[in-house]
Amino acid sequence: MTEKRRPRLALVCTPGGHYEQMLNLTELYRGYPHFWITAHSLQTDPAAETERVHFINIAHFKKPWTYLLQLPALLRVFLAERPTHVISTGSGRIVFLPYLISRALGMTFLHIETYSHVHGLTKMGRFLTRLGTPVYSQWKSDEENRIIYIGPIIAGDPAPPERPSKPNLVFVSVGTRSEPFPRMIRAVEKLIEDGIITGRVVVQAGHTRHASSAMDMFDYCPPDRIDRLIAQSAFVITQESAGLVTKCLKWKVPFIVMPRDYAHGELPARSDMREDLHLKLAEMGLTYVVRNAEEMRTAIANLDKLKEIPPFDNSRAIATLRKLIDGDGR
Repeated sequence: MTEKRRPRLALVCTPGGHYEQMLNLTELYRGYPHFWITAHSLQTDPAAETERVHFINIAHFKKPWTYLLQLPALLRVFLAERPTHVISTGSGRIVFLPYLISRALGMTFLHIETYSHVHGLTKMGRFLTRLGTPVYSQWKSDEENRIIYIGPIIAGDPAPPERPSKPNLVFVSVGTRSEPFPRMIRAVEKLIEDGIITGRVVVQAGHTRHASSAMDMFDYCPPDRIDRLIAQSAFVITQESAGLVTKCLKWKVPFIVMPRDYAHGELPARSDMREDLHLKLAEMGLTYVVRNAEEMRTAIANLDKLKEIPPFDNSRAIATLRKLIDGDGR
Protein backbone atom coordinates (compact mmCIF):
# COMPACT_ATOMS: atom_id res chain seq x y z
CA MET A 1 0.00 0.00 0.00
CA THR A 2 1.40 3.40 -0.98
CA GLU A 3 2.13 5.65 2.00
CA LYS A 4 0.26 8.93 1.93
CA ARG A 5 2.53 11.91 1.31
CA ARG A 6 2.81 14.65 3.89
CA PRO A 7 0.99 17.75 2.62
CA ARG A 8 3.16 20.27 0.79
CA LEU A 9 1.46 23.55 -0.07
CA ALA A 10 1.81 25.86 -3.06
CA LEU A 11 0.58 29.35 -2.07
CA VAL A 12 -0.51 31.07 -5.28
CA CYS A 13 -1.65 34.69 -5.55
CA THR A 14 -1.02 38.02 -7.22
CA PRO A 15 0.52 40.95 -5.33
CA GLY A 16 -1.72 43.48 -3.63
CA GLY A 17 -4.83 42.56 -1.68
CA HIS A 18 -4.70 38.90 -2.77
CA TYR A 19 -1.21 38.56 -1.31
CA GLU A 20 -2.25 40.38 1.85
CA GLN A 21 -5.11 37.93 2.32
CA MET A 22 -2.77 34.96 1.92
CA LEU A 23 -0.60 36.42 4.70
CA ASN A 24 -3.65 36.24 6.94
CA LEU A 25 -3.42 32.44 6.58
CA THR A 26 0.06 32.32 8.12
CA GLU A 27 -1.22 30.29 11.06
CA LEU A 28 -2.40 27.67 8.57
CA TYR A 29 0.49 27.31 6.14
CA ARG A 30 3.37 27.65 8.60
CA GLY A 31 2.41 24.20 9.87
CA TYR A 32 3.26 22.58 6.53
CA PRO A 33 6.16 22.64 4.06
CA HIS A 34 5.22 25.33 1.57
CA PHE A 35 6.38 27.67 -1.17
CA TRP A 36 4.96 30.70 -2.97
CA ILE A 37 4.09 31.47 -6.59
CA THR A 38 3.52 35.19 -7.12
CA ALA A 39 4.85 38.15 -9.13
CA HIS A 40 7.61 40.62 -8.36
CA SER A 41 6.61 43.75 -6.46
CA LEU A 42 7.87 45.85 -3.58
CA GLN A 43 5.31 44.03 -1.47
CA THR A 44 6.29 40.47 -2.41
CA ASP A 45 10.05 40.71 -3.07
CA PRO A 46 11.07 40.85 0.63
CA ALA A 47 9.40 37.47 1.20
CA ALA A 48 12.23 35.79 -0.74
CA GLU A 49 14.58 36.56 2.17
CA THR A 50 12.74 34.19 4.52
CA GLU A 51 10.44 32.09 2.31
CA ARG A 52 10.78 29.90 -0.76
CA VAL A 53 9.30 32.06 -3.55
CA HIS A 54 8.93 31.54 -7.29
CA PHE A 55 8.20 34.72 -9.26
CA ILE A 56 6.37 34.67 -12.60
CA ASN A 57 5.00 37.42 -14.81
CA ILE A 58 1.36 38.42 -14.45
CA ALA A 59 -0.90 37.49 -17.37
CA HIS A 60 -4.12 39.17 -18.51
CA PHE A 61 -7.31 37.67 -19.92
CA LYS A 62 -7.38 40.31 -22.66
CA LYS A 63 -3.97 39.03 -23.80
CA PRO A 64 -4.38 35.23 -23.69
CA TRP A 65 -0.90 34.59 -25.08
CA THR A 66 0.55 35.97 -21.82
CA TYR A 67 -0.69 32.82 -20.06
CA LEU A 68 1.29 30.67 -22.48
CA LEU A 69 4.39 32.63 -21.53
CA GLN A 70 3.86 31.56 -17.91
CA LEU A 71 3.63 27.87 -18.73
CA PRO A 72 7.34 26.84 -18.95
CA ALA A 73 8.23 28.42 -15.62
CA LEU A 74 5.16 27.01 -13.89
CA LEU A 75 5.79 23.49 -15.16
CA ARG A 76 9.37 23.67 -13.85
CA VAL A 77 8.11 24.82 -10.45
CA PHE A 78 5.46 22.12 -10.12
CA LEU A 79 7.77 19.32 -11.25
CA ALA A 80 10.54 20.46 -8.91
CA GLU A 81 8.42 21.28 -5.85
CA ARG A 82 5.78 18.53 -6.22
CA PRO A 83 3.07 20.11 -4.05
CA THR A 84 0.13 18.04 -2.83
CA HIS A 85 -2.17 21.07 -2.45
CA VAL A 86 -2.49 24.41 -4.21
CA ILE A 87 -3.94 27.20 -2.04
CA SER A 88 -5.22 30.23 -3.97
CA THR A 89 -6.53 33.62 -2.91
CA GLY A 90 -6.59 34.88 -6.53
CA SER A 91 -6.42 36.45 -8.92
CA GLY A 92 -6.76 34.44 -12.12
CA ARG A 93 -3.91 36.42 -13.68
CA ILE A 94 -1.54 34.09 -11.82
CA VAL A 95 -3.86 31.38 -10.47
CA PHE A 96 -5.44 30.18 -13.76
CA LEU A 97 -2.59 27.98 -15.03
CA PRO A 98 -1.65 26.57 -11.60
CA TYR A 99 -5.26 25.42 -11.35
CA LEU A 100 -5.07 23.59 -14.69
CA ILE A 101 -1.71 22.05 -13.80
CA SER A 102 -2.98 20.91 -10.40
CA ARG A 103 -5.96 19.23 -12.06
CA ALA A 104 -3.74 17.51 -14.62
CA LEU A 105 -1.36 16.24 -11.93
CA GLY A 106 -4.07 15.17 -9.49
CA MET A 107 -3.35 17.75 -6.81
CA THR A 108 -5.93 19.25 -4.45
CA PHE A 109 -6.86 22.83 -5.35
CA LEU A 110 -8.41 25.14 -2.71
CA HIS A 111 -9.52 28.56 -3.89
CA ILE A 112 -10.54 31.22 -1.36
CA GLU A 113 -12.51 34.04 -2.92
CA THR A 114 -11.26 37.53 -2.19
CA TYR A 115 -12.80 39.41 0.74
CA SER A 116 -13.53 42.28 -1.66
CA HIS A 117 -16.38 40.37 -3.40
CA VAL A 118 -19.37 40.24 -1.07
CA HIS A 119 -22.06 39.43 -3.65
CA GLY A 120 -21.08 37.43 -6.71
CA LEU A 121 -17.81 35.79 -7.64
CA THR A 122 -14.62 36.94 -9.30
CA LYS A 123 -13.89 35.82 -12.87
CA MET A 124 -11.72 33.02 -11.44
CA GLY A 125 -14.45 32.01 -9.01
CA ARG A 126 -17.06 31.83 -11.77
CA PHE A 127 -14.71 29.77 -13.94
CA LEU A 128 -14.10 27.27 -11.13
CA THR A 129 -17.77 26.80 -10.25
CA ARG A 130 -18.64 26.17 -13.91
CA LEU A 131 -16.14 23.30 -13.83
CA GLY A 132 -17.57 21.94 -10.59
CA THR A 133 -14.63 22.98 -8.41
CA PRO A 134 -15.75 24.23 -4.97
CA VAL A 135 -15.06 27.85 -4.07
CA TYR A 136 -14.51 28.85 -0.45
CA SER A 137 -16.04 32.19 0.43
CA GLN A 138 -15.50 34.69 3.25
CA TRP A 139 -19.10 35.88 2.89
CA LYS A 140 -22.31 33.87 3.19
CA SER A 141 -24.02 32.96 -0.09
CA ASP A 142 -27.36 31.50 -1.13
CA GLU A 143 -25.54 29.11 -3.49
CA GLU A 144 -24.24 26.74 -0.82
CA ASN A 145 -23.85 23.85 -3.26
CA ARG A 146 -21.21 25.77 -5.23
CA ILE A 147 -19.90 28.31 -2.73
CA ILE A 148 -18.81 27.09 0.71
CA TYR A 149 -18.76 29.66 3.51
CA ILE A 150 -15.68 29.43 5.76
CA GLY A 151 -15.84 32.85 7.41
CA PRO A 152 -13.29 35.64 7.09
CA ILE A 153 -9.62 34.74 6.79
CA ILE A 154 -8.64 38.12 8.23
CA ALA A 155 -6.88 37.63 11.54
CA GLY A 156 -6.53 40.02 14.40
CA ASP A 157 -2.98 41.36 14.57
CA PRO A 158 -1.25 40.19 17.79
CA ALA A 159 1.24 43.05 17.57
CA PRO A 160 -0.21 45.98 15.58
CA PRO A 161 2.06 48.92 14.75
CA GLU A 162 2.27 51.53 17.48
CA ARG A 163 -0.30 54.28 16.99
CA PRO A 164 0.26 57.86 18.29
CA SER A 165 -2.23 59.17 20.86
CA LYS A 166 -3.16 62.10 18.59
CA PRO A 167 -2.34 61.18 14.98
CA ASN A 168 -2.45 64.13 12.56
CA LEU A 169 -1.25 62.43 9.38
CA VAL A 170 -3.60 61.70 6.46
CA PHE A 171 -2.51 58.83 4.26
CA VAL A 172 -3.89 58.58 0.71
CA SER A 173 -3.40 55.47 -1.45
CA VAL A 174 -4.35 54.82 -5.08
CA GLY A 175 -3.08 51.22 -4.87
CA THR A 176 -0.89 49.17 -7.19
CA ARG A 177 -2.95 49.10 -10.40
CA SER A 178 -1.18 50.28 -13.55
CA GLU A 179 -4.07 52.60 -14.48
CA PRO A 180 -3.68 56.15 -13.06
CA PHE A 181 -6.24 57.58 -10.64
CA PRO A 182 -5.85 61.39 -10.76
CA ARG A 183 -9.48 62.07 -9.74
CA MET A 184 -8.84 60.98 -6.18
CA ILE A 185 -5.62 62.96 -5.83
CA ARG A 186 -7.24 66.10 -7.27
CA ALA A 187 -10.17 65.72 -4.83
CA VAL A 188 -7.77 65.47 -1.88
CA GLU A 189 -5.78 68.47 -3.11
CA LYS A 190 -9.00 70.50 -3.43
CA LEU A 191 -9.89 69.79 0.22
CA ILE A 192 -6.38 70.74 1.34
CA GLU A 193 -6.74 74.08 -0.48
CA ASP A 194 -10.14 74.60 1.20
CA GLY A 195 -8.70 73.89 4.65
CA ILE A 196 -10.81 70.77 5.18
CA ILE A 197 -7.79 68.45 5.28
CA THR A 198 -5.09 69.82 7.56
CA GLY A 199 -1.77 68.51 8.78
CA ARG A 200 0.64 66.42 6.76
CA VAL A 201 -0.76 64.50 3.79
CA VAL A 202 1.21 61.59 2.34
CA VAL A 203 0.12 60.10 -0.99
CA GLN A 204 1.06 56.74 -2.47
CA ALA A 205 0.39 57.70 -6.09
CA GLY A 206 1.40 54.53 -7.96
CA HIS A 207 1.25 55.17 -11.71
CA THR A 208 -0.56 58.50 -11.25
CA ARG A 209 1.62 61.47 -12.20
CA HIS A 210 0.65 64.60 -10.29
CA ALA A 211 2.89 67.38 -9.01
CA SER A 212 1.83 69.08 -5.79
CA SER A 213 3.50 71.19 -3.13
CA ALA A 214 0.63 70.48 -0.73
CA MET A 215 1.31 66.74 -0.37
CA ASP A 216 4.28 64.41 0.09
CA MET A 217 4.06 61.95 -2.80
CA PHE A 218 5.76 58.69 -3.76
CA ASP A 219 4.91 55.94 -6.21
CA TYR A 220 5.56 52.69 -4.33
CA CYS A 221 7.33 51.61 -1.17
CA PRO A 222 7.89 48.42 0.87
CA PRO A 223 4.84 47.16 2.81
CA ASP A 224 6.32 47.91 6.23
CA ARG A 225 6.33 51.63 5.40
CA ILE A 226 2.71 51.42 4.27
CA ASP A 227 1.88 49.78 7.60
CA ARG A 228 3.54 52.61 9.52
CA LEU A 229 1.73 55.26 7.48
CA ILE A 230 -1.65 53.63 8.13
CA ALA A 231 -0.96 53.27 11.85
CA GLN A 232 0.16 56.91 12.16
CA SER A 233 -2.86 58.33 10.33
CA ALA A 234 -5.83 60.16 11.76
CA PHE A 235 -7.69 58.68 8.79
CA VAL A 236 -6.95 57.06 5.43
CA ILE A 237 -8.38 57.76 1.97
CA THR A 238 -8.07 54.81 -0.40
CA GLN A 239 -9.35 53.14 -3.53
CA GLU A 240 -11.37 49.92 -3.11
CA SER A 241 -8.35 47.94 -1.85
CA ALA A 242 -9.14 44.85 0.21
CA GLY A 243 -5.57 44.65 1.46
CA LEU A 244 -5.30 48.21 2.74
CA VAL A 245 -8.89 48.33 3.96
CA THR A 246 -8.46 45.20 6.08
CA LYS A 247 -5.39 46.73 7.72
CA CYS A 248 -7.43 49.81 8.60
CA LEU A 249 -10.12 47.54 10.01
CA LYS A 250 -7.66 45.46 12.05
CA TRP A 251 -5.87 48.52 13.46
CA LYS A 252 -9.09 50.54 13.95
CA VAL A 253 -7.99 53.42 11.70
CA PRO A 254 -10.95 55.36 10.19
CA PHE A 255 -10.97 55.28 6.39
CA ILE A 256 -12.85 56.65 3.39
CA VAL A 257 -13.14 54.76 0.10
CA MET A 258 -13.20 56.46 -3.30
CA PRO A 259 -13.68 53.62 -5.81
CA ARG A 260 -12.17 53.65 -9.27
CA ASP A 261 -14.46 53.91 -12.28
CA TYR A 262 -14.00 52.10 -15.59
CA ALA A 263 -15.68 55.01 -17.41
CA HIS A 264 -12.77 57.26 -16.39
CA GLY A 265 -10.11 54.77 -17.55
CA GLU A 266 -9.20 53.89 -13.96
CA LEU A 267 -9.78 50.12 -14.36
CA PRO A 268 -8.73 47.65 -17.08
CA ALA A 269 -12.19 46.07 -17.36
CA ARG A 270 -15.76 46.95 -16.44
CA SER A 271 -16.01 43.67 -14.51
CA ASP A 272 -13.48 45.04 -12.01
CA MET A 273 -16.25 47.30 -10.73
CA ARG A 274 -17.97 44.22 -9.26
CA GLU A 275 -15.84 44.49 -6.13
CA ASP A 276 -18.33 45.53 -3.47
CA LEU A 277 -16.56 45.21 -0.13
CA HIS A 278 -16.59 48.99 0.31
CA LEU A 279 -20.37 49.07 -0.22
CA LYS A 280 -20.92 46.34 2.38
CA LEU A 281 -18.68 48.10 4.90
CA ALA A 282 -20.53 51.38 4.29
CA GLU A 283 -23.83 49.53 4.85
CA MET A 284 -22.39 48.27 8.17
CA GLY A 285 -21.46 51.83 9.15
CA LEU A 286 -17.70 51.17 9.09
CA THR A 287 -16.70 53.54 6.27
CA TYR A 288 -17.97 56.13 3.78
CA VAL A 289 -17.92 55.62 0.02
CA VAL A 290 -17.44 58.83 -1.97
CA ARG A 291 -17.36 59.72 -5.67
CA ASN A 292 -16.05 63.30 -5.66
CA ALA A 293 -14.53 66.08 -3.54
CA GLU A 294 -17.88 67.26 -2.14
CA GLU A 295 -18.83 63.80 -0.92
CA MET A 296 -15.32 63.43 0.51
CA ARG A 297 -15.78 66.74 2.35
CA THR A 298 -18.99 65.44 3.97
CA ALA A 299 -17.38 62.11 4.88
CA ILE A 300 -14.46 63.80 6.63
CA ALA A 301 -16.87 65.95 8.65
CA ASN A 302 -18.67 62.80 9.84
CA LEU A 303 -15.78 60.45 10.60
CA ASP A 304 -16.64 60.50 14.29
CA LYS A 305 -20.03 58.94 13.46
CA LEU A 306 -18.56 55.70 12.08
CA LYS A 307 -19.29 52.59 14.14
CA GLU A 308 -16.63 50.89 16.22
CA ILE A 309 -14.80 48.22 14.24
CA PRO A 310 -15.41 44.70 15.66
CA PRO A 311 -12.52 42.28 16.32
CA PHE A 312 -11.63 39.68 13.68
CA ASP A 313 -11.50 35.94 14.20
CA ASN A 314 -10.35 33.59 11.42
CA SER A 315 -10.41 30.40 13.53
CA ARG A 316 -13.31 28.92 11.54
CA ALA A 317 -11.51 29.44 8.23
CA ILE A 318 -8.23 28.03 9.57
CA ALA A 319 -9.95 24.94 11.02
CA THR A 320 -11.93 24.30 7.82
CA LEU A 321 -8.89 24.61 5.55
CA ARG A 322 -6.70 22.51 7.83
CA LYS A 323 -9.29 19.74 7.78
CA LEU A 324 -9.44 19.91 3.98
CA ILE A 325 -5.65 19.66 3.77
CA ASP A 326 -5.17 16.89 6.33
CA GLY A 327 -8.22 15.01 5.08
CA ASP A 328 -7.29 15.62 1.42
CA GLY A 329 -10.74 17.13 0.76
CA ARG A 330 -11.34 18.11 -2.85
